[in-house]
Amino acid sequence: MIHPSQPSMHVTATVDEVLPQLGLAYLSDDARRSWAVTKSTQGSGLAALQPGQRVDLTIERHADFSVVSDYAPLD
Repeated sequence: MIHPSQPSMHVTATVDEVLPQLGLAYLSDDARRSWAVTKSTQGSGLAALQPGQRVDLTIERHADFSVVSDYAPLD
């Protein structure tokens, strides 16, 4: 059975670490939740991310989990 996903939400997060060799970046938001984006996540690309940078995350909420579906550095 397919469950419809919940509406998406936006979260502002700070880049903690970028690991381009692994195609991965770790971020944390103001509520101390941890997030990750990969080279496959839609967005500006890992090369555009730097530790300490603020990023807008689009979060897709599902019944049992949430996942970053898109990201963009804030100006």
